[in-house]
Amino acid sequence: MKTHSHITFILISLLLFLYSSCSDDLNMVDIEGEKASLPKGFIVESGLGDALSVNNVRKNISSRKELVVEGFIGGRKKPFTENSAVFILGDHSLETCDEIPGDNCPTPWDVCCEDRKKVAESTMSVRLLDANGSLQVGTLEGVAGLKAGAKIKVRGSLDEKSSTRSLIINAKNIQVVAN
Repeated sequence: MKTHSHITFILISLLLFLYSSCSDDLNMVDIEGEKASLPKGFIVESGLGDALSVNNVRKNISSRKELVVEGFIGGRKKPFTENSAVFILGDHSLETCDEIPGDNCPTPWDVCCEDRKKVAESTMSVRLLDANGSLQVGTLEGVAGLKAGAKIKVRGSLDEKSSTRSLIINAKNIQVVAN
């Protein structure tokens, strides 16, 4: 009986390792979900001005009504949620795998070569609320040039539930700086 549980444990561990592996292509299946509807003027081509880094916002959490944050969409293999308008914004200090010579990771935005603690401390959630203040339904992935790895600026306000461990910005505008 003990042998069976050890084998089960090893198989589960192996499957979890393969699932989270940087070079694993098994997770590259594209699941098409409902796309979020963007309010008119949500995506802007310019005009958001100077921006703070994710790490600067984290170090200086304030009750500012509005701020602009710059970073890249990433920090995990799938930075977009499938059924709601939320994604992860990473700080530019995080090294994406494509910046490492010889690394052929198919998902460089997941920064799997970085320490997970550093990744957690250098990312924040970006979300889009509807007119009633509820989370917008549908994914933002693939909407108006938003994709994993894209460098963007976000204008919005920190959510009242934000803390130094979990930053959330409610986006009012997004500017795609580079895809």
